[in-house]
Amino acid sequence: LTMSTYTTSVDTQDRLLERPMHETSITAVKSIPISTRYGYVLVTQQGTSGRPVMVTYHDVGYNSATQFHHFFSFSEMIPITEHFTIYHINAPGQEDRATPLPSTSVYPTMEELAETVNDVFNHLDIKSAIAFGIGVGANILTRFALKYSSKVYGLILINCISRGLGWLEGFTLKWPTQDMPQQTWTDPLLTYLTWYHLGYESQSTHPDLVQALRRHLEENVNAKNVIKLLNSFLKRTPILMERPNESIKNSNPPKSLKCTVVNITGFSAPHKDDVIDTNDKCDPAMSSYVEFADCGGAILEEQPAKTAEAIRLFLQGLGYISHLSIPKYSIANRLTEQAAEYKRRNGPTSRAPRRTSAPFDAADSGLYGNDSHGEDTDDDQNDYGNELQLRVDSFEDRNVKI
Repeated sequence: LTMSTYTTSVDTQDRLLERPMHETSITAVKSIPISTRYGYVLVTQQGTSGRPVMVTYHDVGYNSATQFHHFFSFSEMIPITEHFTIYHINAPGQEDRATPLPSTSVYPTMEELAETVNDVFNHLDIKSAIAFGIGVGANILTRFALKYSSKVYGLILINCISRGLGWLEGFTLKWPTQDMPQQTWTDPLLTYLTWYHLGYESQSTHPDLVQALRRHLEENVNAKNVIKLLNSFLKRTPILMERPNESIKNSNPPKSLKCTVVNITGFSAPHKDDVIDTNDKCDPAMSSYVEFADCGGAILEEQPAKTAEAIRLFLQGLGYISHLSIPKYSIANRLTEQAAEYKRRNGPTSRAPRRTSAPFDAADSGLYGNDSHGEDTDDDQNDYGNELQLRVDSFEDRNVKI
């Protein structure tokens, strides 16, 4: 394969994720075009080269710029971005300003898209990495991790659906997808994708997300290409995955994940039951289930601070970024305190505005020995110990609700 690497001024300002973005040399985006056996893909890179590798894969209707660039560039994720080389894989034809794919072209299946991930690993000479996928991307990376277990040592899955398309779901999709052969946006199709990404409850509580998502789909992506990816996902085969047992110990292809896994979803997410089903198929000794309260399907948009905290704890469990102390007050607790203060000032029936981040003092980060000063040193250290024990116990239970 003859390929080249170049830098480009990709516009990472995402209309869907309108939160402050810390543009630095670490978060700046580098684009890498790669030719795979199933077509051309564009990979974008954040972070410094030569660090431990994290590979991401986006959901349908998104791409690396609209789903991950901002998330890895806001305050709670910066410590992670600084210590990893992050490669964001765009599915064929899903990148910003993508040209329409030929009408006669056959879009890769989920299994074939997993093979393109392996082509990316080979081209970039990635020996092993932490994989981070959302929705369709989580499905693809799970297939990749099953087939190439030595190349994935950590798997972060958000709203992962491992089963095939059921008959009831197929029946309910008959009307929204009847115009898919036209390969243009229709109102039923946009309504379906809005439900797919947000769920019913988030649509009623966060109308701003609904408007932003529809505007994003109509203005920022190539409808023809997105529909091809969606069609491939709807025709997916189930992922043949089971909990490890003696009967499948030497099965070929492998039927159990060998890496550590965290499955993340929201309390009112439309795919919550699928995430629970996926988690039940993982080794309970190597998997965790995290569910965010007051959250639908758009995890990164609705609860980015909590997501960043969950990812940080997961990475620390794998032995990375251990120098980052667990803050005296966790991100989740700071957001709760801010919401309570808002209601105290504006009345108990008022709804606190959605927050993407919570400020914390410099004393909240760093080593324990430098975090406390003055007469309250012992009490502060006890607080840190209690917080640390709480987090250890939570991940020991493997089921966390934040």
